[in-house]
Amino acid sequence: MRIDRISTSSPRPDSQTWVDASIPRKPLLDWRELVINGLHYSGTLHLARRLSKSHEIPPGGGWLWPRFRRVQNPKFVILCYHGIGESGNPLIAAPTREGFEAQMRFLRRNYRIVSLEDVCRDLSGSSNVEPGVAITFDDGYRSAYTIAFPILQKYRLPATIYLTAESVETGQVAWYDRVFLAISVAPAGEFQLDLESPWVFHLNSSEDRLRTALQIVDRLRALPNSTRREYCALLERKIGLAHHAVSDLILTWDQIHTMQHAGIAFGSHTLTHPVVSQLAPAELERELADSKLLLEERLGVRVTDFAFPFGKASDCGSAALNMLSRCGYRSAVTTVQGVNTPHVNRFELRRLQVGCDVSLARLAFDLNQAFLRVEDLPALNPSPVDSAVEQLERSPRTVECSAGEPDA
Repeated sequence: MRIDRISTSSPRPDSQTWVDASIPRKPLLDWRELVINGLHYSGTLHLARRLSKSHEIPPGGGWLWPRFRRVQNPKFVILCYHGIGESGNPLIAAPTREGFEAQMRFLRRNYRIVSLEDVCRDLSGSSNVEPGVAITFDDGYRSAYTIAFPILQKYRLPATIYLTAESVETGQVAWYDRVFLAISVAPAGEFQLDLESPWVFHLNSSEDRLRTALQIVDRLRALPNSTRREYCALLERKIGLAHHAVSDLILTWDQIHTMQHAGIAFGSHTLTHPVVSQLAPAELERELADSKLLLEERLGVRVTDFAFPFGKASDCGSAALNMLSRCGYRSAVTTVQGVNTPHVNRFELRRLQVGCDVSLARLAFDLNQAFLRVEDLPALNPSPVDSAVEQLERSPRTVECSAGEPDA
């Protein structure tokens, strides 16, 4: 896809990486996938999985000649799903029903499956160091009820679904899904949109449309919330997005209550799915506090768990951490990959995203890798005081050296 003109404002550091990583690409010969499949079907991963339940490789240990030690702390991998079979995004395929069931069957047979409540409790202090896996879903797509829920019941698996509260109330998908829906029905050929300066896209293939939608969403993520809403409205008026195109994709309250009575837990994914780090203080409080109150009113129980929209470090921001605590949340999950130990901030829990291209062998490999290797995970959004302390701790302590310019 060619973009003839783009905004001259500075992109976010991980902007192009996020766009490129979101476009599925399957090489004709994927050697890494072949090796992973060989390890899985030969039984090697099964042996590694048994080992990871009692032993781990400490930081700095290599894979070739690893040095093992007994597991010292509770460890949890939190899986992140969105839609199963379908979602609010017509341009990206979701995991299939068959693939999802195979993964759930594998998890039930091979791991200790825990609820998010178990994760929070055990991270605060537990003698049980057997690795645990928690299952979560973002956004509240209807397929969580129609497809995932019967499978979760079949294998008796707990799960947490993070709801975008306003979407459930209105029955319509959030703004970023509306961008994908709009671009999916836009006329072929040249398409221009003014995002602070003119952007000209060429929609001549399905990949063109996907990259265009990702570029637009990525640009809108970096704007203040009020500005982002204006541009979203402009895009929908320009294309003429039909009302029915954005409906019937989100869970209803009746479906949510049915799952709740069967043991599925629910958390907040904000009111409108904004980029939390771009919110003014009043907007931040509204998205975190009002979504919590609305969900508690509809569910009749306390809502104490939160999921950051988009969920990368630059999307979260340090201001949200104090607000989450003040609003009465006990945890918040990101989409930053990693295994959770007692050393991880409860409002910066890591997750492993499971997309349509994650095979059963790949999931088994990723879980083994996460549980076997211990990594030192720094804070995603350290406070200024924490950053200063960390910098001092890493600085060489010598009498002769005078203070120089700080690192950029």
